[in-house]
Amino acid sequence: MSQVRKTETPEDRVVAIMSKLPPKSLMRFKCIRKSWCTLINSPSFVAKHLSNSVDNKLSSYICILLSRSQVNVLPDKSWKQEVLWSMINLFNERVAHSLYYDVEDLNIPFPRDDHQHVLIHGYCNGIVCVISGKNILLCNPATREFRQLPDSFLLLPSRLGGKFELETDFGRLGFGYDCRAKDYKVVRIIENCEYSDDERTYYHRIPLPHTAELYTMATNSWKEIKIDISSKTYPCSCSVYLKGFCYWLTRDGEEFILSFDLGDERFHRIQLPSRSEFGLEFYYIFLCNESIASFCSLYNRSEDSKSCEIWIMDDFDGVKSSWTKLLVAGPFKGIEKPLTLWKCDELLMLATDGRVISYNSNIGYLNYLHIPPIINRVIDSQALIYVESIVPVK
Repeated sequence: MSQVRKTETPEDRVVAIMSKLPPKSLMRFKCIRKSWCTLINSPSFVAKHLSNSVDNKLSSYICILLSRSQVNVLPDKSWKQEVLWSMINLFNERVAHSLYYDVEDLNIPFPRDDHQHVLIHGYCNGIVCVISGKNILLCNPATREFRQLPDSFLLLPSRLGGKFELETDFGRLGFGYDCRAKDYKVVRIIENCEYSDDERTYYHRIPLPHTAELYTMATNSWKEIKIDISSKTYPCSCSVYLKGFCYWLTRDGEEFILSFDLGDERFHRIQLPSRSEFGLEFYYIFLCNESIASFCSLYNRSEDSKSCEIWIMDDFDGVKSSWTKLLVAGPFKGIEKPLTLWKCDELLMLATDGRVISYNSNIGYLNYLHIPPIINRVIDSQALIYVESIVPVK
């Protein structure tokens, strides 16, 4: 018995072609034809476009989202915080020692005053979770869409209280996608304390148990969740999302990774490889080829140089893990910090003069990237490997 072959319709071909186009083109097409606007906004098309973007193994370049900040002093001696976001397309193939790339500046009107920072706290499926001033925002840089999250009900307003009055402070954020609930979530860790003296100095600070809350996009609301970690535990890095978990580099006298399962809403502790006996200290974690990776570095004071190691976490289930050393780089002079590993042998770094550098570990060559404007004094600098999407946040 012969099988009936499904015939591809012209509409199917349109969807197949459009689902491979960049978001910028699709945003223009929404204004051309009403039927295209309906198609591009449909959940099935958004999912197909995201799948194509994530699975595009034939792409000739890697996209990096770079965030930088600097302080500008104005003629009247006042100052403002300038936030610069750029999209860097780094092409995979080198020609001799030359590295090819292009840069697009992203003019995103973050809601903030002139003195406030914009800091990235998480990323998933083209959506970036940021703190902008006092606001938590979900932002899609490719579509320029924002969603401002409602206020916390666990964070108390800032005030000058007396001794033994509760003080709450924002700890860290995590952001990701819960595949079971098919919903985007934000987890927030809140640090609590009180003071044993009316002066409320650091030396009179008494740490209290942390609290935590979870935001879900579907309900647009927060709820309190259980967190059972030491009051002296402090997440100290931007979160990294991978396969239903959020991860933070964390310290409580020793360094470890704190993970949060967005599905069962539970926190777990993951040990890092022991490097302290070699004088190396872990600084932050990042995503590398569908694995969690960590940077540790050693500063040599006598030579004013830095060396770094990159470790990859493998065979992990969110709780148990093992680690493999992927790369040793350096010593380098004039390097502030590594930013991310964008290929297995290409390390993106920030120089002390504010410039961005790509280092190839195979040939031992440094390429300075011209990313205008050149900033003389970088206050904050963050970079992540970015996949453009049309996932809505509104």
